[in-house]
Amino acid sequence: MQQRSLQRVAALGFAAFLTSLMTCTPARAIPEDEVIKKLDSVPVFLIADTKGNPLIVTLKDDKTKKDTSILWLFLDQNAAKEAYGNLQKSNDKAAKESQIGVISLGQAFKAAKEEQKKKENKVNFQFQSDPKTVTAALDLAKKVDPKTKDFPGIPVFYAMGTDEKTKAKGFVTFEKDNKQYVPLFFDKDDLERNVDQIKRSKPELAKQMNIEVAPLDAVVGNMLEGKNDTEFNKLTFVPSFKAVEYVQSLKKAAAPGAAPASVTPASSAPKP
Repeated sequence: MQQRSLQRVAALGFAAFLTSLMTCTPARAIPEDEVIKKLDSVPVFLIADTKGNPLIVTLKDDKTKKDTSILWLFLDQNAAKEAYGNLQKSNDKAAKESQIGVISLGQAFKAAKEEQKKKENKVNFQFQSDPKTVTAALDLAKKVDPKTKDFPGIPVFYAMGTDEKTKAKGFVTFEKDNKQYVPLFFDKDDLERNVDQIKRSKPELAKQMNIEVAPLDAVVGNMLEGKNDTEFNKLTFVPSFKAVEYVQSLKKAAAPGAAPASVTPASSAPKP
């Protein structure tokens, strides 16, 4: 499964698809700080040493024969635990000096962007989602384009509804504190539970709602480029419930008054 960084990938088929679902408004880019703030709600796991420096793996590129530095970032807590378990098996000493750390997706976005400004010795950020989530995303993508073989990037799921009278499609919005939000879920199961609740409370909407998917790269890219800003301002990212639970467990396991490993951005972290 191909992994990509949070940089916007050019020519993503789903970018145009997602944009077409929104009502056109004057283009005004959402400030990057605001986008990062939205991404900050999503935890990302990685392996770091006791000082908070992320573990950067160096591999030999088969084509160029040059060393490639890779930083693995996990949106799935089980993948992070599996990676740490593999480290324990292959290098027990390094494992004893390491731990699973947490940063926000907003921090990862900023660090990845800064890293791309370098002319050499770049660290390649590799994001890994839950395999089950990627499979679910690919299944939905194939409904749009049966020829799709791989899902391009980190999937986010959202609910769409169809107006019974006009047959126009639009995002299903949720209201909180008298404000409307369009939630983008990193876990399809979490979204399905919310959609099921809506269908139970409003059975008439059941046939008009469906779940769709888009690459996070495309969403972030459109937000920063100012496409349909009125609707994009409503977007809010909803992390996996299980990932949030795991962050809480790390906090409980930490020393009293301490937080889970505070991680230094890769662009300033030394390589092991």
